[in-house]
Amino acid sequence: MIEDQLLFADWSAPSTVVAFSTTRQGGISAATYASLNVGAHVGDDPVHVDANRAILQRELPPNLRWQWLDQVHGTDVLEVVETGSALTADGLLTREKNLICCVQTADCLPIFVAAIDGSEIAMTHAGWKGLASGIIENTISAMKSSGKDLVVWLGPAIASCHFEVGAEVRECFLAAEASESTQDELKRCFSPAESHGKYMADLYGIARIKLSRLGISYSNVSGGTHCTYCDEDRFFSYRRDGVTGRMLNAIYIEG
Repeated sequence: MIEDQLLFADWSAPSTVVAFSTTRQGGISAATYASLNVGAHVGDDPVHVDANRAILQRELPPNLRWQWLDQVHGTDVLEVVETGSALTADGLLTREKNLICCVQTADCLPIFVAAIDGSEIAMTHAGWKGLASGIIENTISAMKSSGKDLVVWLGPAIASCHFEVGAEVRECFLAAEASESTQDELKRCFSPAESHGKYMADLYGIARIKLSRLGISYSNVSGGTHCTYCDEDRFFSYRRDGVTGRMLNAIYIEG
């Protein structure tokens, strides 16, 4: 059963909100894409990608309507009420039941958001560019619920142990913040790397700081315990392998 290999969100959202990340296990793709690759844009055999997506669809309720994204490391978050072909954006929001919002990752941070009352959900793809440019802020501002009425789960991403970035990335985050206190908090998310002028960046920490500034308490943010780079058996990692597959991160409201 592929369901046994899914990572379900460990959070305080109502039971009607289903949120999960896939691992790389349980599909039919081969070689560097082995085996449950859902990414159609990474060079894998399209027949294998379609078969992997079909495996997931068979494991989940048949009445789900699937919405996929063509992700561009931007900050656009789209509200969807009906599904269709892949949309160009990096976040989806819906208040509709049985509409599953899908994001693909292989190191970037998938951010799951749900209203505590189960009335609305969002699914966001956050690489460092999106985080620095405001993808989290755009996601939360698109929701009707206030920050205190939201819960968040941070899905599997590359952790600070392996995410080396240049000084320009650190400065990009600091320059985007007017508050000195927030800048000081963000500085702690960048520890000096062994390479001169480089830093090890903590995407999970950055996300928590930004969510806190939007009124979502640290106690309502869970997850952030995996490293896609470290765990080669379970996760694809672009930083580790270059040519690789993509995991699915998905959320829906049962109806």
